[in-house]
Amino acid sequence: MTRLLQTIEPILWRDEQLHLLDQRVLPHTENWLTYHDSDAVAEAIKLMVVRGAPAIGVTAAYAVVLAAREAWFSAGENWQEAVEPALKRLASSRPTAVNLSWAIERMKQACGTLSKYESPEPVLLALADRIQQEDIKANRTMGQYGADLLDNDSIVLTHCNAGFLPRRVLAQH
Repeated sequence: MTRLLQTIEPILWRDEQLHLLDQRVLPHTENWLTYHDSDAVAEAIKLMVVRGAPAIGVTAAYAVVLAAREAWFSAGENWQEAVEPALKRLASSRPTAVNLSWAIERMKQACGTLSKYESPEPVLLALADRIQQEDIKANRTMGQYGADLLDNDSIVLTHCNAGFLPRRVLAQH
């Protein structure tokens, strides 16, 4: 029986920054990149640092947190208008990624419900975390259904990362 010991979450929010696993250099190198602003994240999406629509959607949700933080600090109570250009740049970073537009729209809807007099970051960060957890749960569920269809010695090749990445798999024990 093959057993998954560890996984890599290719998207991490830590120390008020977004950390992305550079998927362009896998599997030979594990390189993490750190992002402080939404424009840099949009460029990372465009350059395919992040691959797979679900991972792109989660990344976009965290990029909206960064964009809202920037807008709050630069425009104060006008942050909701000030965030719009950053969201448009983010949306254009990979227009064919369905989850990108979906995540941005979900985050925008949340922005519309927030007070213009308080920092949007805590609420938006909680939503981005929820989007990530929903994605992880969906991927685990799909993996469980798929595992039932495979023999123990099967090898699976994916063309596009659609979820969490295995760090190490032990062979038969």
